Amino acid sequence: MRPLALASAVALSLAVLAFPPPARAAPGREVASHVDAVTVHRTSARVTRLAEAEVSEGEARLVLAGLPDGLDDDSLRVEGKGSARVRLLGVEVERVTGERAAAAEARAAEERLEALAEEDRALEDRLRVAQARQKFVEGLRSTYSEERARNLAVRPVSAREWAELTSFVEKELAAASAEARRAEAGRREARRRMDAARAALEALAAKRAATTKRVVIALDASRAGTLQLAVAYTVANAGWGPVWDARLDPAASKVELELHGSVWQRTGEDWSGVRLAVSTAAPERRLLVPELSTAWLDRAHPVAVLSAKRTKGAQPEAAAPAALALRAPRERADADEVAAEVPQAELADGPLAVTLTAPARATVDGSGQARRVLLSRVALDAEVTRTAAPRVDRAAFLTAKMVNGSALPILPGTASVWVGDAFAGRAPVAATPPGGELRLAFGADDRVEVERRVLERTHDTSGLLGKRDVWRYRVRTTVKNRRGEPVKLALQDLVPVARDGEIEVKVLGGTTAGAREDVERPGVRTWELALAAREERVVELRWEVSAPQGLALAGLD
Repeated sequence: MRPLALASAVALSLAVLAFPPPARAAPGREVASHVDAVTVHRTSARVTRLAEAEVSEGEARLVLAGLPDGLDDDSLRVEGKGSARVRLLGVEVERVTGERAAAAEARAAEERLEALAEEDRALEDRLRVAQARQKFVEGLRSTYSEERARNLAVRPVSAREWAELTSFVEKELAAASAEARRAEAGRREARRRMDAARAALEALAAKRAATTKRVVIALDASRAGTLQLAVAYTVANAGWGPVWDARLDPAASKVELELHGSVWQRTGEDWSGVRLAVSTAAPERRLLVPELSTAWLDRAHPVAVLSAKRTKGAQPEAAAPAALALRAPRERADADEVAAEVPQAELADGPLAVTLTAPARATVDGSGQARRVLLSRVALDAEVTRTAAPRVDRAAFLTAKMVNGSALPILPGTASVWVGDAFAGRAPVAATPPGGELRLAFGADDRVEVERRVLERTHDTSGLLGKRDVWRYRVRTTVKNRRGEPVKLALQDLVPVARDGEIEVKVLGGTTAGAREDVERPGVRTWELALAAREERVVELRWEVSAPQGLALAGLD
């Protein structure tokens, strides 16, 4: 809301400090409010409530009740505008114990339960009357029949009299039975509503242990009118995380990325039909600017060092490669068919954070169950290849390398990856700013075979004066393209890197040329292979390690 300084409108803006709870609740007029907008951060949320009230001339206190106990008092901000001319006197935040918050509801629930019990007693009386009526009619029929039977010789009974008697008895019994059935059905329904009322009363009893807050806005109106209020505050017990869907089209060398926000909250209030936004900001982070202190050098004093026996931990198992199922491309749609549009979230790129506002209002359950909200969809050009590191895993993984050409930073998370219409598994997504490079895996291609074998591993001693231990290695990797079309394969292997100046590592002749060494991962060498259809190729890597004789080496296979 934009503050107005005109007589026909008033704007209120106040950053509220934390107030100690008063000993007694301040009187005021309670006004209804609802959550209209929520911006969710990683571990908190900024909530905006709207309320409207008619204000008379003079001083007044407007109360917004039922706010969550997790409300950060220091984060409260009140804004407003309307036709009334008012002066803001102050804003207070009060804690309301569960006993006080649930008292009125409990009284109403108890009164409802008593009314239902009275209704049940009235139905029970109706049932007894109907049952007594049945017994009376049956007794009348029996008495009359016995009397007529004894006096049959004196006064015969005509067929008409018997018919009238039978009809009367049947009607009376039917009416009494129907009334009894209605009373029994009414009692069953009453008992069902009584059970529900008792459950509600028990829930209110549990609620009495909870605590809420309320905001009391004190103002002085010099002219009566309408006042619309917006109350914003920050609450904990809420958050969101990015969830990605990545779909690869190998024929077109395109990757479509969909960003979903997985939003959850347990704030104690309902977010129903709200304008929902997610933000990368972290307002809960402490804002402490780091400062350097002087580093003093002094003579070192020897200290006792306790040696501990090193325990070799178990190596983590390589994740099983996800099955890759490539399908034929879908047939071209008819000319008259139009693809459904997917609305995009509104992007606000601030100096410190990015905020995405969902294109439609959303509801987030307060129980903590996550709700996925579609935020963005973007198609990126991709360089499609296979990547294999047979030293760790023999599988050749289908991978796509792309540049983030969108204005949205790619947030770290996990992506469900698809190849065409086939689900391939899940892959980690690294944080990638606009213009940065992203690499995603889309499953293992079992039609590109990779086999690595260590052909030679020898140990010799050489040198006349200073003898040295020498280890030589020869590794052969065979790759086979079983596909009917050419593929690109990035084959990776490893040569150890020495940290000690007395240890030497050399790559030997006979190593397949064309390897590229990774500057960020010393020792990792990659061969970029272009394999024709059905082609088989061999790559060899040879190296030697030498060190002074008897020097124990760590990290040597």
